[in-house]
Parts: sequence; structure tokens; C-alpha cells
Amino acid sequence: MPERMVIADAGKDTPSALDRIEGCCRAAGLTDQDVLEVRLVAEEVLTNIAKYAFEPEMKPAVELQLSFTDAAAVLEFRDQGKAFDPLAQPAPDLDIPWERRPLGGLGLTLVRALVDEARYVREGAANVLHLVKRRSAP
Repeated sequence: MPERMVIADAGKDTPSALDRIEGCCRAAGLTDQDVLEVRLVAEEVLTNIAKYAFEPEMKPAVELQLSFTDAAAVLEFRDQGKAFDPLAQPAPDLDIPWERRPLGGLGLTLVRALVDEARYVREGAANVLHLVKRRSAP
């Protein structure tokens, strides 16, 4: 059964949401490595929503649905922030020496590297990011 989480303010409530995500992953029998990777992916997505999706005076509310199959963990993030397709963003140029690279920009690359499937759609006023992390063998 999917676990639905309403995160009223991703700027403040992300730590408790991450603990809940981790608990669900452990209860679903994911390996320690998969648990940490799902938690990291969720942290990056929630942090980006909190920092960039909403105007400063608005609370960055997010709905997260977390479900598990025999083969994978599935995360679906839904927010009413500015339209933004994170999957359409170009990958950073990692060949540029680190001291000349702009700050930030690696979180989306990390998310892409840690999940096996990703898709984004804009449904009316909602950003919907669907991520799938296949289970590792125990």
C-alpha cells in the first residue's frame, strides 16, 4: 500500500519526512545501500523544491507518495510551485576544473545517477516527478 506524505513546508519539515521515508524503506526490506540512496534522492528533490519552486513568502508544500513493488521503490513528488522540469536540465560539465565550476548544480545529476527511471509531467498547476529505484540484491 502506498505511503502518502504531505509535507507542509519542505524548508522546515524535510528532516522528519526523510526519517519517515527511511523507516518505510526499511520496513519494505530494502538493503541498507538502497535505503540510503532513496533517502538521498528524496533529500535532493525536497531541498530543490524548498529552495527554488516557490516565491520566498510561500511555504513550499509537497505531496510525496512512496510505494514499493517486489522490484523497486517508487517515489512521486507533487508540488504547486513554478513549472520546472528537472530532467530537461543539461548535465553540468564535469571536465571543467572544480575551482572554475559554478556552485551547485550537482544535485540533479546525483538524482539521475541514483534512480533507474525518471519522468516529469506538468499536470495543471502541479509539477509531478516520478522516480523509480530498483531494489539491489540482498
